[in-house]
Amino acid sequence: MRVLLVSNQACNPHVVGNPILHRMKMSLCNDNRVENVDFVRFRSKSPIKTLMEIRREAKQHDIVHVHFGGIYSLLVRFFLIGRKCHKLITFHGTDIHAKAIKTTKSRLRRTKIRINQKASFACIRWYEAVGFVSDEMKNYVPSRLMRKFMSRMFTQPLGVDYQVFTPISQEQARKELGIDGGYQVLFSDVHNSCVKRRDIAQKIVSELGENYHLLVMCGVKPDQVPVWINACDFVLLTSDEEGSPNIIRESIALNKRVYSVDVGDARRQIKGLHNSAIISRVPEEAADQIRHSLNDTYTDNSRETHREIIDFDIINKHIVDMYERMMET
Repeated sequence: MRVLLVSNQACNPHVVGNPILHRMKMSLCNDNRVENVDFVRFRSKSPIKTLMEIRREAKQHDIVHVHFGGIYSLLVRFFLIGRKCHKLITFHGTDIHAKAIKTTKSRLRRTKIRINQKASFACIRWYEAVGFVSDEMKNYVPSRLMRKFMSRMFTQPLGVDYQVFTPISQEQARKELGIDGGYQVLFSDVHNSCVKRRDIAQKIVSELGENYHLLVMCGVKPDQVPVWINACDFVLLTSDEEGSPNIIRESIALNKRVYSVDVGDARRQIKGLHNSAIISRVPEEAADQIRHSLNDTYTDNSRETHREIIDFDIINKHIVDMYERMMET
């Protein structure tokens, strides 16, 4: 089977912020049922040229799997009219829940977010199969669409490349990063976004005491992310909004404690773990919760217990299963 991945984001192992598509592509290539996997990036500066390229490429593929919703994905679907390939889409977060509209101050930006959300809802009608990176995202789909198109919906959780995210000693990781002693609290803020609420994280760490330091991971190359996680004592997430935060999965794959506010699918991701917890957004309360948890000896082997649900190779086997079922119809 020949698969074409399409996205408005880059599929590049060196792109800071979203290397997920590259890992997804590599994982699909590892499945012997897949003959080849190609990728086309939608370029907004030359939309017609890109759409024609996608249409040409689709002719050579059995499956076209679009990632991220919005106006672009609706245009892609219409440009694929007449092509016999099977057409899927997977939504990743704000393209469905549009929560970013609450924090942006730009009227133009708010309008764009809302239009893209409406376009994503329209895509549910037009694509053969519709994926969501977490079950929680389906709650934002209008009930009439859920009732009518539930049978074509699936969940495609994002995964972790176990070849890349491998545990190393904390001492080795800290030496590589040039980090001194004390308790290092990792806070992932790739784009220095106000939505991540670094201010809350700083207050929590301050409440924990002077021996605790906030280790901010910002502008880090993807291949260095495992080193940063291995270097920390635990991971802290305080965002106002998330879809399905990758940092939680990546931390779980490296056997690290995670303390997160109740956002996105964080609660589901850490369900069943003894040494991670959902915490309050009130810094004083959160610090007390973390202190109480840290008093307990670490017992989770989350890398192994969660492998079935976070290892990219395992997740993508299920996606290829779905591709095969579609091709049989």
